[in-house]
Amino acid sequence: MLLLCVAAGIHAEDMPLPPSGLRLLAPEAAARAKPLVVSIHDGVSPHAVALSIHGQCDCSLDGVTFTNMENGHVFEQGGVIRTHDDASVDLTFWRTGATVRLQGGTEIKFGKMVFGIKDGRMAIDAVLELRAGKIFTVVRSTNPDSTLEIVNAAGRTIVEGSSAGRYVIAADGAQFSDKESSAQLKLIGDNGTTMIGPGEQFTRQAGKISLAPSSLFVEDMVQLDQLQAVADETISKQSPQTVKRDDLVK
Repeated sequence: MLLLCVAAGIHAEDMPLPPSGLRLLAPEAAARAKPLVVSIHDGVSPHAVALSIHGQCDCSLDGVTFTNMENGHVFEQGGVIRTHDDASVDLTFWRTGATVRLQGGTEIKFGKMVFGIKDGRMAIDAVLELRAGKIFTVVRSTNPDSTLEIVNAAGRTIVEGSSAGRYVIAADGAQFSDKESSAQLKLIGDNGTTMIGPGEQFTRQAGKISLAPSSLFVEDMVQLDQLQAVADETISKQSPQTVKRDDLVK
């Protein structure tokens, strides 16, 4: 059985540097994705780990019964996280190269986290359903095969290849790419394909436009800078050791 919301004895420094790409998929696109599931890594399942928690954050095994969330919680497929107002949580996704911050009033579900094979290489497909609120994402890509998919209202958005970027993504479909990102967001929606380049934003109402300075934008950039520091620190502490199954539970 999958382990969820387990206060695990796992730390960021015990995890290998994760390869990544970042894909954001609409629910119907996520449902069509059917990677080949394989059994590897001594039974360790794809997972995300809570690096730091500020304020009240809850997690659930079944989306019905919620308990208090603590640092070190391990999340696998089916888990749900809710952040209360003025709370936040930072997560790192194993072998996807992504570090994510959930702001206050955000709810996510780990819709799918599985091993697969792409072009003969091991990959991880993870689907994160963004049900409410907003997340900040820093991607440190080293391998194009593993992906983190985020479900929102905009459609199917993809960061292709081995690249790095910083993005802000809202449940209502609004998103932007920081000007320092090295990869564009490729949005495939109802009206076709839209490339959202560094320093550009997209909303369902206005489409793609250049980022406009605002107090909210400044606040988002502060959040991205903080998350970047968290991601850099996590990577600096990582060792080449593969996480063992026994390391995931006390």
